[in-house]
Amino acid sequence: MNRFFLYAVFIVLVVFRVDAAPATAPAAFENQLANHPSPYLAMHGHDPVHWQVWGKAAVQLAKKLNRPLYISSGYFSCRWCHVMQRESYQDPAVAALLNHYFVPVKVDRELEPALDAHLIEFVQLTRGSAGWPLNVFLTPEGYPMLGMTYLPKDQFLSVLKQMKERWQSGPDELRRIAQDALVEWQGMRNADHASDKTPLVSPAPLGPKLVAQAGKLMDEMSGGFGQQNKFPMTPQLKALLDVRRQGKPDKHLDNFLRLTLDKMARQGMHDLVGGGFFRYVVDPNWQVPHYEKMLYDNTQLVSLYLQAASDFRDAGYRDTAFETLDFLLSDMWRANHFISSFSAVDGQGREGAYYLWTDEELKKLLSKDEFRLVKLAWFDNNVARSAWGKLPRWQMTEAELVKRTGKAPAALHRSFARIRQKLLKARKSRSLPADGKGLAAWNGLALTALADAVEAGGDAKYRHHGDQLADYLAKVLWDGERLVRALNSGRVLADASLQDYALVAKGLQDWGRVSGDRQYTQLAGRLARIAWARYYRKGRWLETDAPLIPMLNGKVALDDNPLPSATALVTGVSLTNKDLKQDKKIRQAVSDHLARVRARLSDSIFWYASYVEWLDRNPG
Repeated sequence: MNRFFLYAVFIVLVVFRVDAAPATAPAAFENQLANHPSPYLAMHGHDPVHWQVWGKAAVQLAKKLNRPLYISSGYFSCRWCHVMQRESYQDPAVAALLNHYFVPVKVDRELEPALDAHLIEFVQLTRGSAGWPLNVFLTPEGYPMLGMTYLPKDQFLSVLKQMKERWQSGPDELRRIAQDALVEWQGMRNADHASDKTPLVSPAPLGPKLVAQAGKLMDEMSGGFGQQNKFPMTPQLKALLDVRRQGKPDKHLDNFLRLTLDKMARQGMHDLVGGGFFRYVVDPNWQVPHYEKMLYDNTQLVSLYLQAASDFRDAGYRDTAFETLDFLLSDMWRANHFISSFSAVDGQGREGAYYLWTDEELKKLLSKDEFRLVKLAWFDNNVARSAWGKLPRWQMTEAELVKRTGKAPAALHRSFARIRQKLLKARKSRSLPADGKGLAAWNGLALTALADAVEAGGDAKYRHHGDQLADYLAKVLWDGERLVRALNSGRVLADASLQDYALVAKGLQDWGRVSGDRQYTQLAGRLARIAWARYYRKGRWLETDAPLIPMLNGKVALDDNPLPSATALVTGVSLTNKDLKQDKKIRQAVSDHLARVRARLSDSIFWYASYVEWLDRNPG
């Protein structure tokens, strides 16, 4: 057991020990979030909690008042973020404790990815898992002390009271523990990445190693990875498709990939009526989704299904890809970019209700024949339903449906097209809150998806929207000197992070390739060059170059999470961009970096799958 974990346990023990404490007079600060351009922050603008915006002023206020920072990080489409707001942050008793004894800060994790990643790692190390809403107590100087995700109000009140009392009775002890824990945390990273010198490495291909590691996590019965919640894990699936292209035929791998792609497209993660994918499912058999729709998932899945359509010569995968991209253009496109997400809860706060149907609704909307058809094809009476109805999921293959109904495939396609139009028309009367931020990194992913669609022979509309999106990234979010993460009416919501430079560079390079416009290729090279200069230090990558609190000394590489590894994308652009390939300094940095990744991370290459292509292309 490492000392960092022991520090964390000790913090929990001392926090949950009740000590008498003097009263503290309330400070004169107020909720700063009303009318904030971030929809997530704005929705907290009328909480009785005196939320502060993350920034230098909030940190200085905590130091001035000698109070712990309470950082709550979440995002607009997150269901449990809405639940905790309703249960706790709108409660006067909770608000009184937060306002009088802490400096409460609400963070939109989509605007502050580096801070959020730092706190996520802390909570994962101390609790074993993390997610959103992410809630962390820090010393006024910014050292994390205690973190958690969603808690019911009574438990949260208990934590607040005991944290307040422990801070008042022994702040110096908590400071010391938190500072020592950060030192230990940094030491763990240094041990993982033991030397700043480039190590000697073996040039053995990593593709087979990726397949072997993936095999230990595959669910061979239902597809996907793991045996509980199922996420797309698109970077890993894409890397496995890449390995498949380069290696010998592997029937076992092919069967797994096709099973996973089919389950994602036909079961609860896919909106069969309106198109697009939900973020994940909460069961191992892909039935019950978590209903938020994220731009980053859908754009990556467009590219994944197009690649799978080519590799497996499957027109169904191609249809899924173009249907998903059409959903993005019809529902998430705003003037010259894509918005970030749709909420998991509808306008009345009901999870998933926007997508669900009761028999009574279906009977009113559909003919008798259409109702019988959807009941057979989409709904299973044995599947658990919510209070708001059931989600359409394919219950059988097309061949089975043809056999059961006696209808030809073309006739079935026409019937389902009519049914979808009727249901979509009815859905327009429902409300679904959206987060309208046009984030740089996520729109970079979208530009890559549009480029892939153009290369696959898609409609002219994809080229038209790609030109507009490329201009948005190159001429609106990039001012010639710096990139911003998001704008609202000309106001900068957040500066760009490493993630933005990487994903925008990749998107622009892809668009330059399909459009033939060299301005985008040149800008991609410039953004990658800035990423090396700004975020790469002594063999490690920093996610932000201007932290407001003590953070760690970087990582050898960033892992694949729901988004592909930013450091792998910068590496890939650097290896394929004509200007950067001629830069000796960049070439050396790439070579040294890949050597470190191979030596330090190849035993966990599944979590760094986006590197496999570049490591195997450049064995050293």
